[in-house]
Amino acid sequence: MTAHRRWAADGWRGVRAAGVDTDPLAWRAAAAEAGGRTSRHARTVRLTTPAGAVFVKTWAPPGGWRARRAFRMGEALRRAGFDAPETLAAAWRAGEGLLVTSDVGGEELVAAVAGRRGAAKRALLAALGATVGRLHAAGFVHGDLVPSNVRVAGGRFVFLDNDRTRRSRVLVALVGRRNLVQLGRFVVPGVTLADRARVLAAYAESRGLSRRARRRLGWWVVAKTTARRCAIDGIPPAAARAAGYRALMRGAAPAERP
Repeated sequence: MTAHRRWAADGWRGVRAAGVDTDPLAWRAAAAEAGGRTSRHARTVRLTTPAGAVFVKTWAPPGGWRARRAFRMGEALRRAGFDAPETLAAAWRAGEGLLVTSDVGGEELVAAVAGRRGAAKRALLAALGATVGRLHAAGFVHGDLVPSNVRVAGGRFVFLDNDRTRRSRVLVALVGRRNLVQLGRFVVPGVTLADRARVLAAYAESRGLSRRARRRLGWWVVAKTTARRCAIDGIPPAAARAAGYRALMRGAAPAERP
């Protein structure tokens, strides 16, 4: 585990990884001048440094609490045996937030799945379901477990964007299964219904679910995934029902086609 030391400057308070000499505010200044990706809550920039690539994520007020949460949850995941990016610095000031993490490398989950065939693909998907099962068994619920927030590096799954991740067995029981919908609601070329079932089966096995509980979970995931796809992609529910789940998750529903 990475050791962190308290750090403060110019009204900012937080932590910096032991052995890291770079001023976190220097990373923040460099990120402000670079192109990046802006989401509803934050801005993320990848910087190339002599010591390697880092990601700098900043939150405008009042979202600075997310930097603290992301740091704490990332460290909690790593202590529990899961993979999350190493935090090089985390700080907050008057509602602002700053998080600097290492580049974990590897490949995005969708690219990893697309690049595998046969037994290798089946093994990857089964490992994904089992890992999410272990995540829930350890009491974690990821705040946004979409495929872009999972990377495959060294044969392991790395969980990104942990500013909404929580650790609570009550939350696992109440909302943990939403992670399965977040992972599965996207149309991914080459991912079949059998592939989706394999992830779910590995998850259920990891969680020790009974046959009855597995059926209930499967029907729930299908219903919620269909509803999310309809809501986000503007597909009429009647068209989704007519197309069927298999066709819906392969591409456009009939009503979407000209």
